[in-house]
Amino acid sequence: MSNRKFTALAALSIALCAISAAVALANTAAPQRGAYATIAALNVAALLGVGLYAWRRGGEGRFGQVLFATGICWFLASLSGSDVDLLYSVGRVAGWVFELALIYALLSYPTGRLEGTAARLVVAGVALLLLALYLPTAPLVDQYPLPTPFTTCTSGCPANSFFLGSEPAFVDSVVKPLREVLTSALYISVLVLLSVRLRKASRSLRRTLVPVLGAAVLRFAATSIYVALRRAEVGTDALDVASVVALLTIPVAALGFLVGLLQWRIYSGSALADLTTGIAETNTPAELRALLGRSLAEPGVELYFAPPAEEGDAGARWLDSSGKDKPLPTRSGDICLTEAEAESGLRVAIVCEREFRDYPDFLQAACSCVLSGLERQRLDVALAASLADVAASRKRLASAADSARRKIERDLHDGAQQHLVALRVKLGLAREALENDPGGAAAMVDGLGPEVDEIIEEVRSLAHGIYPPLLASSGLGEALRAASRHSSLPVTISADGVGRLPSEIESAVYFCCLEALQNAGKHATGASCVDIEMRRGDDLHFEICDDGCGFPSHTDEGAGITGMRDRLAAVGGELRIESRPGAGVRILGRVSIDQGERPA
Repeated sequence: MSNRKFTALAALSIALCAISAAVALANTAAPQRGAYATIAALNVAALLGVGLYAWRRGGEGRFGQVLFATGICWFLASLSGSDVDLLYSVGRVAGWVFELALIYALLSYPTGRLEGTAARLVVAGVALLLLALYLPTAPLVDQYPLPTPFTTCTSGCPANSFFLGSEPAFVDSVVKPLREVLTSALYISVLVLLSVRLRKASRSLRRTLVPVLGAAVLRFAATSIYVALRRAEVGTDALDVASVVALLTIPVAALGFLVGLLQWRIYSGSALADLTTGIAETNTPAELRALLGRSLAEPGVELYFAPPAEEGDAGARWLDSSGKDKPLPTRSGDICLTEAEAESGLRVAIVCEREFRDYPDFLQAACSCVLSGLERQRLDVALAASLADVAASRKRLASAADSARRKIERDLHDGAQQHLVALRVKLGLAREALENDPGGAAAMVDGLGPEVDEIIEEVRSLAHGIYPPLLASSGLGEALRAASRHSSLPVTISADGVGRLPSEIESAVYFCCLEALQNAGKHATGASCVDIEMRRGDDLHFEICDDGCGFPSHTDEGAGITGMRDRLAAVGGELRIESRPGAGVRILGRVSIDQGERPA
């Protein structure tokens, strides 16, 4: 409801209260017109005020409209306090309609809609009774039944403006007794329905229904007592007291509605607060479901979730809070099912008592809280797995570094060191030869030149294996083109526009591509070529494809592929492999490029 509309309806409510009091005060023949005017205005204010409150709240908007309409009916009924024939007659007829409106409000609380066949039958019965035995008698009686709680006059009341001039005898002998009996039976039916609804309601919702049931019992009990006293023809003072009590039950009924609405507000706010603050302490869906049950004061609430669908999945796979596969219950009149979905594709469903259907906004808020909790748990699990992968990757990198160091030591010891030792021995022999045979010594020294060149080339080759000089001087494209000349398969390289990158990124991508070329040469049976393509944007994307025999997607990865993943992970990248038998292999890599670390 907009503020403008609310202001207009509030002004209308104030005006109706003032008119109701003014009509009663204008009746100079009424002995207690001041008290009646106060009660009439109080009744109008209570019904219209609570109706406006519920109407503005949004969730109970329809019920607020029903209660506001009930307040309008009571305003018209309060016109029976006037000494003007027409106003008095309108008020008496409106009093009958008011009873129907009040019963509808009681049975439709808190949604404004009648739930269940029994409630609809009772309201239909009241409407039928009104149309068949009340409204048709308006033009058939000279005077409305007296006394009545709707007016203070007990004798000498204004005439019936709708009277047609002839009063059939059966109205007093048949219609009036019959409708009083039926009215009492319908009042009892309303109380029974409210009692049954209260008994079947969940613990969390009973607190909202108790004030309404109490107000209904008080209203119908006061009305029944008044009717019984009127039949017993007791004194005027007793009837006046019973009339005042009956009139005061109307604001009490409005207060019952208000207390019920406020009870729900308190409950829903407390439940959402407990749920929100407790989510951080849950680590599993089972703990989250237990928290939900405690917060809602509903131990029987059920929680279902469907993890984000993986590529190729046929549909949602629902699990219960214990993690077991369990299909989601179908929507029915016996349960309330609410779902929510996160951007990641994670879905959550809450199944609870059917009475919660009256509060869809509350359930949606609770479902969103649960969804955020499950999403946090899912991300925590993914983070823990990532940390475990990083730790394992670091161990593998450290092991690979140790292996590389030992290989370098071995190569130096078995190669360059042995050659240098031999060279040192030959230099000693040459020195001795200089003393005994200078000519032979000169030839011996000349023979050491190629051996020194061989040692230099061996050391250079060893250094090239650690970090190729062409990669350092010219970048990825040229280094890969040079390396591809030694491949057993024709290689096509597309690396235009890649430019220079941080050395650690170039090294990681270079050795990943070399590993992929080596794997293609060894395992890509039937392959005719290998394509390497690189694209640079905010990230560096590279792709190595062959048209060989491929392999099933479930094949275990070897040490080479694991090493490729570790190299890329160390520089913030990732690797994906796509293959199937007969369709070759695609190796897709991506590395984030830190703008601040690019070489000039």
